[in-house]
Amino acid sequence: MPQIIGDAVVDELLPPAAAVAAVGTAFDLLAAGTAHDTPRTRHTAGGVTLNVMSAVAPTLDALVVKSYPVVHAGTFRASVITILVHGHRTGELRALVQGDLLGKRRTAAASAVATRAMARPGSSTVCLFGTGFQAPAQVVALAEVLPELDTVLVVGRSTDRAEATAQALRTALPRLRVEAGTSPERAVPRADVVVTATGASEPLFDGALLRPGTHVNAVGSNDARRRELDATVFRRAAHVAVDSVEVARTECGDLLANGLDPAAATPFADVHAGRVAGRTHADDITVYESHGLALQDLVCAVRVLDAAQAHPSTDVRGANE
Repeated sequence: MPQIIGDAVVDELLPPAAAVAAVGTAFDLLAAGTAHDTPRTRHTAGGVTLNVMSAVAPTLDALVVKSYPVVHAGTFRASVITILVHGHRTGELRALVQGDLLGKRRTAAASAVATRAMARPGSSTVCLFGTGFQAPAQVVALAEVLPELDTVLVVGRSTDRAEATAQALRTALPRLRVEAGTSPERAVPRADVVVTATGASEPLFDGALLRPGTHVNAVGSNDARRRELDATVFRRAAHVAVDSVEVARTECGDLLANGLDPAAATPFADVHAGRVAGRTHADDITVYESHGLALQDLVCAVRVLDAAQAHPSTDVRGANE
């Protein structure tokens, strides 16, 4: 009988550290060539856009189909996200997993995995652009891989929302000093790691503000017409990695809208496998373009299902309940 797993169970069984480990496993599978990821497709009709993506991982006996509609104009935020998990050997439907919190955690985990491989050791200050659904989770995940992290600078268009995000981070990570503001000119030059997790369609800051050695995680641009980073960032960057070149060819606005060829970027799986160095010099500026892979969702969902099986007391429902 298929299980139905909601956000509450995901919250219990996929804490940020587990999500980081799961996303690392997803990149291991890609590097080894033992899993396949199919990029997102978008189907629009009647003002509604249906997004669908899928992945197959035979070694985990799993395949997933992830789908979500976007029904409101002026937003890229899904109304609800569902992940169907099938057994690879039998095709049997194992579970329907709510993908909202899982997607938030795996997206943040991808930034953390990339930061671990590409940022300078000892990085202590993060500049976070964004005050929405995804933004705070980015910092929570980075805290798992940056042992010397002590300062977070939250930048938002609204002072009130920036402060609200900063307060949420102070509550979640009380050991950190968290500042809020609206000035990229003040925040970016102080950062070791910059995270852009917004719905912006135009660059958030002047790339000349980045100090040597900064690592950038670009999370929000998954449409060829939208960019969070300007061309200056890429002119200065010594290394640009993408979670998938195939995906980047269709939806990496940071590269496409700046007239750059995604094929010139490094697949991050090669960095994670050690085939390509994340950075070669302390002063290198590095960039990771994150668009989200169904394979990341697959590994995270399988981890949740395995954990639920190992803990029978977890509140997981059957499909007919």
